[in-house]
Amino acid sequence: MSKIESETVNFFAQLIEKEIGIQYNAVNSHLLENRLHDLSKALGFDSFETFWAELKSRPLRASEKEAILDIATNNETSFFRDMEIFDFFRNDFLPKHTANPLRVWCAATSTGQEPYSLAMVLAQLKDAGHPRSYEILATDFSERVLKQAQSGIYSQLEVQRGLSSAMLTRFFDPISDEKSTMAKFKIKAELSSSITFRRLNLLDSWNHRDRFDIIFCRNVLIYQDLENKRKVIARLADALTPGGYLVLGGAESLLGLSNDFEMQIFGKACVYKLKPNVRASA
Repeated sequence: MSKIESETVNFFAQLIEKEIGIQYNAVNSHLLENRLHDLSKALGFDSFETFWAELKSRPLRASEKEAILDIATNNETSFFRDMEIFDFFRNDFLPKHTANPLRVWCAATSTGQEPYSLAMVLAQLKDAGHPRSYEILATDFSERVLKQAQSGIYSQLEVQRGLSSAMLTRFFDPISDEKSTMAKFKIKAELSSSITFRRLNLLDSWNHRDRFDIIFCRNVLIYQDLENKRKVIARLADALTPGGYLVLGGAESLLGLSNDFEMQIFGKACVYKLKPNVRASA
């Protein structure tokens, strides 16, 4: 695979940063190079060089732009990723928040494992005699990952990442797929019925009708510049109910980004609670 010239990589990197805020630099530009090579073939070109040569003679098509932005996102996820967060949700957050219905927002849902994991926690509580009415909004920029998330269909490899055999049996139905020899499983309707999937770019204008009791926005800020981080955090704060919680990724913090939250530690989980009487401006 040929190496893409740095100025060419910069063209795509600048497009990506402008549209969705994800930054590619000297440290991670090789990831973008590899993805551009693969994308070119997926778009029907025999090489990236052929794709780039054509782009020099015409504008980028809307479908191509969407595909470029889609490959820029990092969609690494699994069921119950970072279990300490789900322990906090089950043991510390839910007993203290009795909103009916409970409103949850997964702001970077990827292929759906996070919202389904939260729904499993709530279903387990129901099984134990503690039912909760809830609504989960699951958003992502990528139409591709949202399509899988909404389908609720996962491969054997995907369900093995984070799920016990008992949970697999309780929350999934095995399905047949004539196109694949690998076993596949579909999430049960009792979980999917309370989850709404929607496309959303966190850098675009958005305004939710109701506020959320807890927002999960994990491993998003780490890829943004300082201005975008502050903008997104302020608007997430505005989307929370008084005393609501914001959950970030393990490598992310609000240090130097916002004074609207109080950091709290529950076991190994670090989360952020909206301070009293705070209403940030979007």
